[in-house]
Amino acid sequence: MASVFDITGSFQSTQQSLEFVQAVALEGIESIVGHALRSELAFKVDVTSSDMTLLFETAGAKFDEARMSNDYGCNDARTLGRQDKIAGTTEVGVGKSMCGGPGESRREEILLKVKVILEKDVLENGE
Repeated sequence: MASVFDITGSFQSTQQSLEFVQAVALEGIESIVGHALRSELAFKVDVTSSDMTLLFETAGAKFDEARMSNDYGCNDARTLGRQDKIAGTTEVGVGKSMCGGPGESRREEILLKVKVILEKDVLENGE
């Protein structure tokens, strides 16, 4: 990033560019890199666009740990049950439609789980 600033003439020297990045922009850049790496992991497969779907969950749906992660409350497997209801989606997931073998139907593979808030977590923290 400092080199880009240097090339564009934003600062008088590469050292000043580097100091700016470290002092002001480093946290934001790390966040952008983290999101880019996460997206790369989700989409770094040889698929066509019709194979990919964005996943989300509607309020009132039952929690399914194979498809979702609890974004707000405790993610301890002992406290999460299939009877827990969803309050809302906080972050969409990504699914990929996969062909099965001969005689098998298509199946969905979860590349990135949906992040959700459970009703019980909202009620427990709202009281």
